[in-house]
Parts: sequence; structure tokens; C-alpha cells
Amino acid sequence: MHPYTYIESDISLQEVLQSWNSTGINTIAMDFEGEFNLHIYGEHLCLIQVFDKHSFYIVDPFKVSKDALKEFLESQWLEKIMFDCSSDAALVRKQYQIHLANVYDVRVTATILGYNGNLSLLKSQCLGTDPVKGKKKHQMSNWLVRPLPGKMIEYALEDVEDLFTIREVLDRQVQSRKLEKQVTSAQKRIAVGKGPDLPGYKKLPGYRSLSKDQKIYVRWFFESRDMLAKRMNVPAVKILEKSRIIEMAKQAPLDSQQLNAYAYHKDKSVQDNLVALMTVANEGACKEITHKSALPQLV
Repeated sequence: MHPYTYIESDISLQEVLQSWNSTGINTIAMDFEGEFNLHIYGEHLCLIQVFDKHSFYIVDPFKVSKDALKEFLESQWLEKIMFDCSSDAALVRKQYQIHLANVYDVRVTATILGYNGNLSLLKSQCLGTDPVKGKKKHQMSNWLVRPLPGKMIEYALEDVEDLFTIREVLDRQVQSRKLEKQVTSAQKRIAVGKGPDLPGYKKLPGYRSLSKDQKIYVRWFFESRDMLAKRMNVPAVKILEKSRIIEMAKQAPLDSQQLNAYAYHKDKSVQDNLVALMTVANEGACKEITHKSALPQLV
């Protein structure tokens, strides 16, 4: 078990930041663990694990304020080595309006050098170790629980312990192949979104191939499902599968019998509530489409 410091207050986090600053530590290895609609509704940052090349830290975002997290994660003086930071950056952007700054993503450098695969495979390729098996089970773990089991904390810390070494190996290869400019350019805005974060309904499989009217129905149906999931604080998929929303949009407008069939749920109260919301959504989408079709078209 890796020894680590558990940070669960703004003061504790501030003290660590000040300690790093005063001792000349300006680079850390960092990773997140989150909840992504597996156990409750929505996406939530659950854990930040850090290694400063000397010591390990666990930052508990349930105990540390948004302002303290913002100061930490947006700090320009502190470089954060991460692996595939895009989803982590999007998570804190949406949940806290925090914009990760000064990030070095080893996956970006690895891709330029021709490496592919997950962190375990990259670690194996760079360090000559065997790929670690059985990691996926912890990706599905409930990171909301407190206290966290030791095995989950160990899993989290293992994801940051070798990031410094991996970077050093990759940087030597970058230098030998004279790819510094390409890597620097690619790393420059790696944690910055490439545009506005897409709403969930636009990410549904099959959404892009729908007609304009069908997309309107998808938005209304999707938001109705999410309204009920949020109210019940359960993963939205436990209310209605994503594929069914697309199917509903293709068949819309729907009558009451169709709505009941699509909204079938083993819990009758859930089904009744969903049908009520979907009925309103069905009517709302229909009115929006009718209104748009009645507007004069620009030539």
C-alpha cells in the first residue's frame, strides 16, 4: 500500500500548494476518478490523486470547496502531468466551471510517437513491465462511497505513480526524433475544449443521421427522461435506454399506447411518471415543429 496524505479541507490543500511552491516543486502527476451515471444521476468528480515525485496525495472534492479546487486546478505555476485529460477536463468544466491549466498529457506525446492504447499498455511499452490486468473492475466501482476501500485508493494511486517516468522516456524519444515543436504545439491547449460542450442528447448513437424534426423530438424526450432521473437521483439509463429515445423520435408523434410501450418499466410508478413527462414532451416537440414550419423561409 502506498503511503499517502488525505486532503479533506481547503486549509490542507492550501498548505500543500504553499509547500510545493516554497520547495520548488512545480510539476505533479495527477488523475481523477469520477461518477458517470453508473450509481446516481449525473457526472461527479469523486477523487483527485496526486504524486509530486516524492509523496502521494488524495484530494477529496466532497470536502474541498469549489474555490480551493479552482485555485489548484487552474494554477499556471503548477504543471500537471496527466494521461488522456480530455474527459477529466470536460468533467470539471461542466461541474465546477473550472478550466484545467498547464497540463502535459503523456497520451498526446505518445500518440505523436506512434504509441496506442491505454495507460497500462503505455506503461508496459515505456517501462518494460507486463500490462496490468483486472483494472477495469475499478473503473466501474462506486467512487462516491466514503470511506474508500484501500484497494480502490491503491488503484487510484497506481495511475499516477509512473507518469513522471513515462514522460521522461517519451521526452527522450521526442528529442532524438526532433519532434519538440510538434509536441509543444499539441500540448499547448490540450485541456481546452474544442468548442462548446455538446448536450447529452447530441451524443446519442444515431442522432446525427436523424432529420431536423426527429432531432427536436430527441431533445424533448431526452430532457424528459433526465428530468425524472434527476428527480429520483438514479442513472438516466435506468429510466429509459438511450436507444429507445432514438426509436421514439423516429416514430414520433406518438399516441398514448406507443408512449406506454416505449416507457415500460418494471416499477409501475416510474412508468406512469415517465409517460406523463413524455406526453408533455411529445406535445411540446410537435408544437415546436409546427411553429417552425409556419415561419417564413428565407430564400
